[in-house]
Amino acid sequence: MPVQQLVKAGPHNAGQDEGTPSVIARCLSNFRLEVDGQAVSHWRAGKSRALFQYLLVNRERFVHGDRLREVLWPEREDHRSSSLKVAVHGVRRVLNEFEDRDGFTLLHQDHGYVLRTNSAWVDIEEFQRAFDRGRNAWVAKDHDTAIAWFQRTADLYVGDFLSGESGDWINEQRQWMRGTALRALTALRTEALEREDWPAAMHWCRRALDVDPHHETTYQTLMMMHGELGELGRVLSWYEVCRHRLRTDLDVEPSERTERLLATLMRGRSRPPLTGQRP
Repeated sequence: MPVQQLVKAGPHNAGQDEGTPSVIARCLSNFRLEVDGQAVSHWRAGKSRALFQYLLVNRERFVHGDRLREVLWPEREDHRSSSLKVAVHGVRRVLNEFEDRDGFTLLHQDHGYVLRTNSAWVDIEEFQRAFDRGRNAWVAKDHDTAIAWFQRTADLYVGDFLSGESGDWINEQRQWMRGTALRALTALRTEALEREDWPAAMHWCRRALDVDPHHETTYQTLMMMHGELGELGRVLSWYEVCRHRLRTDLDVEPSERTERLLATLMRGRSRPPLTGQRP
């Protein structure tokens, strides 16, 4: 795919056309399953929605029924109830309503289930694919293509995985996707710094802090950029934000490197290099 088309790949935000899949599943930010642009809102069985979400993350992979019971009903010691069958029935009733769109297929086999995505577009699948292609292009030293794919990764990360929902498996998946987004944003920030495009680099820094407000390396980069621009008040401001968030939320102090950087910049001495190593 040409570099200039990477950012445009996937479903459009408004309207339906030939390039837009009829079935779309979104897990980044709030969960949403759409058919022909309309959200599916009726999940009849209590755990059917959660079951679909878990199978969606593990799409195309067999998941044993015992594992599904552990995930959906972690408080139960006896997993012999019929609750899983009820939840599966609820998922199938939803999928059957748009089976002519061939978006998903739920298969039962060997005491477990497999969710096939068929023609559906899934944001977390596209998110991981974009990052993997960016990483592969970077390793191949095709940095222009890599940056385009990392841009696509950042564009897809519109919020945390299943924002507002909880569960051990959700938290684990959320942390994994945050880390992936941060790696893409770090690459974009590094590339902007190498071009000495301070506005773009600051944009990617702010995006990184939206993902992880405790990412100390990002605060260091912001401090160095404002030091480069001679804006010592902004250097101090970003240091104070960093210190406050680390103290308040994590009960830790800024690292020795951050403290040394502040002292160096505030004294007007030569700064450390902005670009650093390529990620």
